Amino acid sequence: MLNTAFKVDIIDRVIFSRWLRPPSKQDIEAMEAHMAMAHKRLGQSLLYVGSLDSKVKVPNAEERNNLNALMNAARNYCEVAHLIIEGSDLQNSLQRVIISGMLIITRTYDNFLSVHKSVETTADDLSKRLNKDAGPVIRAARDRGLVV
Repeated sequence: MLNTAFKVDIIDRVIFSRWLRPPSKQDIEAMEAHMAMAHKRLGQSLLYVGSLDSKVKVPNAEERNNLNALMNAARNYCEVAHLIIEGSDLQNSLQRVIISGMLIITRTYDNFLSVHKSVETTADDLSKRLNKDAGPVIRAARDRGLVV
């Protein structure tokens, strides 16, 4: 069955997801299943890179709860999570600021989740964690439509 909410693929040990709309509870369960399967297959912690298309609407309260559930689940399978909120519109900028602020306010700012405007700003951290240049991994993800 084709998932219309997100695309997902694993490159090296980086699990990329591109969200095309805010997630439902079922979307989160499907994404968690992808993470669990990849974690088991690779036998090591994953590096999560999730991107939100700049045209995705701002999530409502239920969808925000779903995203929180995803981040909590990701901690079981991933050593780090990078969230890319694309776009330069005010809405996109505010989303990045609000999410970053909520991490601090809720005291969940523990270097697990970081918020970015583009995938390029994840390259240094991914390279360090992969112990090699993450450029080819990012290019492959871009070629597969997982990041822009």
